[in-house]
Amino acid sequence: MPFQDTKNPLYGSGRITEVAPGVRSIGLQGNSLAVETASGLVVVDTGPSPDLVAPVLDQLREPVRWIVYSHGHLGYNYGVPGFFDYAAAHGERRPAVVAQENVVRRYQRYLETAGLQNHINTRQFRRPMADMAAPPPITFPDQTYREALTLAPDVRLLWAPSETDDVTAVWLPSQRVLYGSAAVINGIPNIGTPMRTMRDTVRWADTLDRLAALNPAVLVPEFGPVVREDPVRQLTMTAAALRWLRGAVVDQLNQGRRVDDIVHDLRYPAELFDVPWMREHYGHREYIVRDIVRSETGWWDGNPTTLHPSRPDVAAAARAEAITDKQAVLDQAERLRGDGRVQEALHVIDLLALAPGDDPLVKQARAVKQELCALRAAEASSYVSRSFYRSGW
Repeated sequence: MPFQDTKNPLYGSGRITEVAPGVRSIGLQGNSLAVETASGLVVVDTGPSPDLVAPVLDQLREPVRWIVYSHGHLGYNYGVPGFFDYAAAHGERRPAVVAQENVVRRYQRYLETAGLQNHINTRQFRRPMADMAAPPPITFPDQTYREALTLAPDVRLLWAPSETDDVTAVWLPSQRVLYGSAAVINGIPNIGTPMRTMRDTVRWADTLDRLAALNPAVLVPEFGPVVREDPVRQLTMTAAALRWLRGAVVDQLNQGRRVDDIVHDLRYPAELFDVPWMREHYGHREYIVRDIVRSETGWWDGNPTTLHPSRPDVAAAARAEAITDKQAVLDQAERLRGDGRVQEALHVIDLLALAPGDDPLVKQARAVKQELCALRAAEASSYVSRSFYRSGW
């Protein structure tokens, strides 16, 4: 039975769709994959909950021999216990869990930082903390590999470092079907997400070029529809866009430019960025620019004031105290909003909105900021940006 969680953009429909003979995609968390072999099914990603498993396996009607993790991000394989329980209930052998070796280190880090991950996810996905499991229900793999692993004569697992350093792509050579996993997300590569660790832009491009060299006829992305029309072009052009970003940002850094100037001054080639597979519905080109800068220059923005700053509430209180006409700040923010200059209005209102205390004008500024953030959310193409605008500060 199809399901849909409209609150989380990562959740799929639960539908099973034939990609090629013996190959099906499953809408669990993104596109999962089921591949028939003589030894049983290979299933890539078990989805966000054990409760979703039984209806899917009832439709597949074959024992699952292997569960493969596409990558180590939380949620994609919370359904593993459901697969184990289903196998036991039907007298079948427990599926073996296979992943690229770096998944183990990632899972260990997630257990160490479980509280942090939950706080990030409440903001990025606008979910209540009560929905977040602590610790996360992780199942470690039974078997890992480093570069490549053949599970069956026509099922080859390939290390594809990209969004994470533990991504597994799946190549079915006889049918030329490629499951791109987290390396191919049907949108601009998810690099530089505001609250995540850095992702290597050039390494992602290298991975896409290696996958393109396989010459797939069919490409199954982690999200979105199956690509049957010139998938090699999509892979190579995305890689070219990432290399362009790296080169353009480094050129600006070599001229002594700062990150905010680079973000606003770059001009992006339409042939690389104004294409369907580079839509900014989740990630954003500005995120990538900032991640490249961060990878080369560290965390400091170059302003001496922020090198060893005061506590945020202390600094905000000092700014607010220095403003003798607080109503003028509110009035200017409203004028900017009326002129459609919402981001500039946010910069102005922060002179008051971040201050502690119960001053009526400060409280009014906080309310104005909330309204301005809602306007910016409505303007934003990226789901992540919309989430952070709406999640408070």
